[in-house]
Amino acid sequence: MMKGNCGCTHVGRRDFIKTTTMASMAVTLPEALVGEQIPVVAAKPAQRGNKRKLLLLSDYPDSFARFTESVRAIKEFEFSVVTAKTDYQKPQEVIRTIQSEAPDILFFGLPRSNLNSGIIPVSLDPIDVPMILLPPMPDLIMMEANVAAAFRAKGSNALLANSEQHAIELMKILAAPRLLEGKRAVIYGRPFDSTSVPARNLTAETIYNRTGVHLEFRPIEQLESLLRNVDSAAAEKEMQRWKKEAAAIVEPTDETLLESSKMYILLRSIIEEEGLSGLSIDCLSFTFNSNRKLPPPCLAFTRLRDEGYAMPCEADVCGMLSSMMLQEISRKPSYFCNVSSVDIEKSTTVLRHCVAPLRLLGSNEAALPYKLRDYHGMGGVTPQVSFPAGLEVTMGGFTKDLNSFVVWPGRIQPGIDDTGRPSYENATDPELKKMRRYCSNRAELQIREADSFFQSIVGIHHVMVAGVYTRALREEMIRLNVNLIGPIDSSSSPA
Repeated sequence: MMKGNCGCTHVGRRDFIKTTTMASMAVTLPEALVGEQIPVVAAKPAQRGNKRKLLLLSDYPDSFARFTESVRAIKEFEFSVVTAKTDYQKPQEVIRTIQSEAPDILFFGLPRSNLNSGIIPVSLDPIDVPMILLPPMPDLIMMEANVAAAFRAKGSNALLANSEQHAIELMKILAAPRLLEGKRAVIYGRPFDSTSVPARNLTAETIYNRTGVHLEFRPIEQLESLLRNVDSAAAEKEMQRWKKEAAAIVEPTDETLLESSKMYILLRSIIEEEGLSGLSIDCLSFTFNSNRKLPPPCLAFTRLRDEGYAMPCEADVCGMLSSMMLQEISRKPSYFCNVSSVDIEKSTTVLRHCVAPLRLLGSNEAALPYKLRDYHGMGGVTPQVSFPAGLEVTMGGFTKDLNSFVVWPGRIQPGIDDTGRPSYENATDPELKKMRRYCSNRAELQIREADSFFQSIVGIHHVMVAGVYTRALREEMIRLNVNLIGPIDSSSSPA
């Protein structure tokens, strides 16, 4: 697994030298020096434009002349290449070279001499510049593979190449900007303290360092006052559109439809005015309250997802990042859902939630048919869509520490409608009698390795998009220094 952009305190690009140095010096380094820790140097800011700098370290740089020309010939980026003849027994010199050059990518031509390069990462802090290591002998890569693995264990983005061409391919991946770089998202709710999915282990800084996303929190109370000032005429127009395009309206009244449409108008205005890519609300902090001051945002979230925005439910921080990632890669709206159940024997999983996109197949494709339902029998409005059987999909998301991304291909199976099942069997109280056990939407997927998936579920929520995006996800996770987990050896989902 490959890594990159760690959120912890670590060595800057210049410090990477220290790593290299120590590594190559292995056996010949004095014992006192091997244990020495070299001070951390701050990393350069994220790249802008298409200019990139490669620093090539080797004890024999002339042997890479053809390789450096290939790097300069990369069309997608304007690479400047600096080569440095490296004596790995003089770590301070190596460090000074990296500090002065401040590269974007480091190419590590491992020493040809018979040194114990495994010592390289031992005395180093994590390094925040991506590095590529190329073994001098492709039929004997054991030591170099060990060095790369040791770097990764400390959070560094160390990639092992098996040829110069492979190194060029990895360089192109690393040179590309992160897909979510600079995008902004807002969550209405307590910071990192969602009612259902708190993420107290994360910070805005760690999120940006890992993904490039700027995340902000705001009090839900702000929405209550803003909702009162929404243009009623615009909301009425939105309501009529929902009614006209629905296959059926089962429970919602015009009053609840209008309130939900007002929420859409409000959230859309916030997103547009501030240039946001995503927005979420800690909806479970109020949706089961009979005296709620805000309508459930399900209908608004549906429309906004169809319009290309990441709108995860329940102020789910990891869900926000997962939604943004999969929507950016697929260019399609996502189904943000609960993993309701997994049948290991049948190798299926059932995904449920009250928000599902109508434009699941893409903005230029026909919308999925839908009914308008209420929210678990408690008022509000949710769309109940009909998922197309046979559709190949990708589902998954970031783990709670953002160190891994679970991705599982699947195929939608013919659906059933079990939304009528009550929350409380044989209830006598009228309010309890109306409550529905399940969310309005249900998708059953045939998947591979259901037992492995069962042990890899990232949390309450996963994100599903139409299509399979194995290669794009793999490349982006390389850039982010994130492990990819799942049966990604195949380009398609099970039949």
